[in-house]
Amino acid sequence: MEYVYTALRFSEWALEFIIIPPFFFAFVLAGISFVWAGQKQMPFQTHLWKSHHWFALTHMLFFAAAIVVGVVWANPELNPNLSHLANRSGELLLDVVTCGSLVSCVFWIWRMKGFRRYATSLMVLAELITFGAVCVAGMSVSGDWL
Repeated sequence: MEYVYTALRFSEWALEFIIIPPFFFAFVLAGISFVWAGQKQMPFQTHLWKSHHWFALTHMLFFAAAIVVGVVWANPELNPNLSHLANRSGELLLDVVTCGSLVSCVFWIWRMKGFRRYATSLMVLAELITFGAVCVAGMSVSGDWL
């Protein structure tokens, strides 16, 4: 049960990561671009939208995967004065999640022909949220908290 509470706490911290000024401005710009591209390209009203395009929302599974890596492979060292030895398997898994997330973004942007500006905005929004989870999980795995 402790893993569930830790995962919820890490998820909350990851979502709060968006309010840090540089990421907040990027999130707001991507949101404005998303709304503008949705009105301009109208992906749902054209015949370009296919039912498999909804699978682009599975990109948010990378958020969950990063949180799981941060919870399961957390560095147990609690003394901040000692040097931290990072968990190598946790770091490797976090790198795989990060690379997989970026590849997923590129794939879905490439796949959504005809309304790529809309897809790019959607993927930037999803990637910013995922990046927050990767940062929190990275701090957990390394043991170096901000």
